[in-house]
Amino acid sequence: MKMNKIYRFFALVLGAAVLTTSCIKETFPTDGATSDQIAESSTALESMVGAIAVNMAYPSSAYGSSQNYGFDFGYPGLMCALDACTGDVICTAGDEAAGYDWFWYWERGTMMGPTMGLCDFPWNTYFSFMKSCNDVVGMVDMSKDLSSAEKYALGAAKAFRACFYLDMARQYEALEVKDKACSKYDISAVKELTLPIITESTTEEMARNNPRLKRERMFEWILSELDDAEKLLKGLSVKKTTPSLAVVYGLKARAYLWLGQFNNSYKNVKTGQAAYQEAAKYARLAITESKATIMTENEWLNATTGFNSANNSWLWYLPQTAEGITNLVNFIAWRSGEATWGYGGKFVFEGVTNNFYNRMSENDWRRKAFVGAKPEAWYKQYGYLTNLSEEAFLASVPAYANMKFHPANGNTISYTIGNVTDVPLMRVEEMYLIEAEATAHFNEATAQQLITSFMTSFRDKKYQIPVGKTAGDDLVEEIIFQKRCEFWGEGVLFYDFKRLDMGIDNAYEGSNAPGGTDFSTTGRCPAWNICIPQVETQQNNALEGKNNPDPSRTLKPKSEAA
Repeated sequence: MKMNKIYRFFALVLGAAVLTTSCIKETFPTDGATSDQIAESSTALESMVGAIAVNMAYPSSAYGSSQNYGFDFGYPGLMCALDACTGDVICTAGDEAAGYDWFWYWERGTMMGPTMGLCDFPWNTYFSFMKSCNDVVGMVDMSKDLSSAEKYALGAAKAFRACFYLDMARQYEALEVKDKACSKYDISAVKELTLPIITESTTEEMARNNPRLKRERMFEWILSELDDAEKLLKGLSVKKTTPSLAVVYGLKARAYLWLGQFNNSYKNVKTGQAAYQEAAKYARLAITESKATIMTENEWLNATTGFNSANNSWLWYLPQTAEGITNLVNFIAWRSGEATWGYGGKFVFEGVTNNFYNRMSENDWRRKAFVGAKPEAWYKQYGYLTNLSEEAFLASVPAYANMKFHPANGNTISYTIGNVTDVPLMRVEEMYLIEAEATAHFNEATAQQLITSFMTSFRDKKYQIPVGKTAGDDLVEEIIFQKRCEFWGEGVLFYDFKRLDMGIDNAYEGSNAPGGTDFSTTGRCPAWNICIPQVETQQNNALEGKNNPDPSRTLKPKSEAA
């Protein structure tokens, strides 16, 4: 579907939206079994938890199977959308190809107001997942001694739920925008507000008058959920498709990293340096508990299994099932430039800006995962890193496209095979980089050692912290750049861009960013403060007058400047 058709669709308000009120406690469909019988069946509880992970990667999470919109493929679709917001993931095939890019809205920060259909995507998707978590939590009688199966089910459900609320709290809290072009973008009416909470005990009446929690209360609740999960999962061996104790520690590290940017004197939630210390502590606990090993060059660049099959560095991943795929609405169909059936490998070819590529050290082997300025030269040297023939590669793949994500088994022809991949949610490398960055905020010398050790041991033997990047915000920025190289395309960096007030710099002379996405901003973008759908604010009385301001088109790209 060409972009002009997509645009016309989103110019209309979608009437059918899933409200948070649909996530309240209700009778679980048991096909004749009672809730007590399900709670007593370890197999049934385990299946319910496993279904959360499977459903997270299922297409049509927000709009229904009859719609088939290109970005609507659950949690991986949200990962792609958030990456598009940062400007790090671009359409490398040029302006015309961008007309096929369903993530163009997030790249441009347009049509993201509360009355637009696009606004339903994250809200409906997350709350459909949370409903599944609430169902599991509601099945377990916490007043009695729990079996191992019940501890697992309850701990995993609480960790899943905490992850979803942590994501949304960071997406929906409106943080200040400093760019002069956004002088009329005012968040004063919603400062420190996150979102409402719906649990297994929320009634419909409660949901109809359910306010956005302030930051302190939201993170107090998220951390209490993770505390519960930590106690329940301790000592249990779980599949990597559901949260383990190591993942719980990783989620705490993410939460405290976010809180580190604030200096509020909260009673029960740490902020500032104390929060950064907690982030570093929990990142190290995740590393130790997981016993994971860092991805090697061969694992990273493997043309058959690279970033499509879980390995020992992945702490948590989503399984993409054969039953839950389509040719276009799928993670690999977008991310892989080899997936010849998808938009990604046919028109868009997601990749990096030339400045991003040029900043990567030539000694850093991660650079090989991106085609350079001359595809012919890349193929001549690194053709073994792709499953495409030389003829197919040179006929289609543009400069700076990625070769990081490969179809399953390296199959570039059949979507029924190639799309059935694992999707990473948390890798141990993130914990090393969280530890390094968090430490930089309170102990620069140790942070220098941490980032240097990580890079020289695993990524670039000749790495040295660049001159002028050894202290303060510059040291943090250097660590974050290495994190950007490490987690390009994995849905991780949006939260770092937003919390650290980073800008987008894709409007420089000679930039390969498509027209309409070429921004040069001072600090964070308004579109990073996600709006609640209007239909939800109309149903929940406590949200009246408490929505984030419409960020759409508050910034103009260079190509549209007067």
